[in-house]
Amino acid sequence: MELTRIGEFMVPWGESLRWDDRRDRLYLVDCMGQCLHWLEAGEPPLETMALPSMATGVVLTEDHRLVVCLADGLHVVDSDAGTTELLAPYPEGMGGRANDANADGSGNLVTGTLNLGPAPGSVWWFSALEGWRLLDDDIANTNGPLVAELGGETTLVLADTPVGVVYRYPYDGAAGTVGERRVLGDHAPLGGAPDGATADADGGVWSCVLGRGALARFTEDGLDRVVELPMANPSDVTFGGPGLDRLFLTSIALNLGEEAPPAPEAGWVMAVEGLGVVGRPEARFRLA
Repeated sequence: MELTRIGEFMVPWGESLRWDDRRDRLYLVDCMGQCLHWLEAGEPPLETMALPSMATGVVLTEDHRLVVCLADGLHVVDSDAGTTELLAPYPEGMGGRANDANADGSGNLVTGTLNLGPAPGSVWWFSALEGWRLLDDDIANTNGPLVAELGGETTLVLADTPVGVVYRYPYDGAAGTVGERRVLGDHAPLGGAPDGATADADGGVWSCVLGRGALARFTEDGLDRVVELPMANPSDVTFGGPGLDRLFLTSIALNLGEEAPPAPEAGWVMAVEGLGVVGRPEARFRLA
């Protein structure tokens, strides 16, 4: 395994990595800087678009545009034109703004409440044609939502960061419904909390271990492996590159309660290579 830095820039609060396989472009946001970044072919220079508020979840669409979670709702962002347009305000029942988001493979997306600590929150399904549907009203802070095939079942995976658990649900994307919630991975024994996540082509879910400085891979059978990292707070991951064999990584260069100051590598965009697995093309949201 090899861990390398991408470029010489810093992204102090990097989140929401998405690899656009049609454009060979890596997207990410800087929550602190309130901006969208991208890297052509996953390499410098770092391109930047300022946004009107803190950006969190990034979702690819069927064309070149993105859907991004901003302060007042879901926005359609056109990085080529430099424009943003409100797609839908958040539902009243969300109890605030959304955090992470992802397309579900059925043309819709899943997102949920942003809370930095334990608090009431929820997870929602959104369709451009049918609007919002509540999936779970007992999630404080939604991170790393994704849909994968686990054990032959279409499964919604997402983390509740303050609780420290990655959950799984049987999922019907067309109907916007979930089945019984179960635990896929518990981060407490790992000494951290879950943040962003992605899935590989072999049914493995790679989850950032916030506070521990590691990546954990969970499968249908439980914890499969742990990859140690030099920074305490990895925040998101996605597979990219022509063969989807590079695992791109962001982190948070802020002290989140640790005794030691952030490591020099905190805030770098990095790539992990040689993991022996490849990713899947990102799912896309249908705007119409």
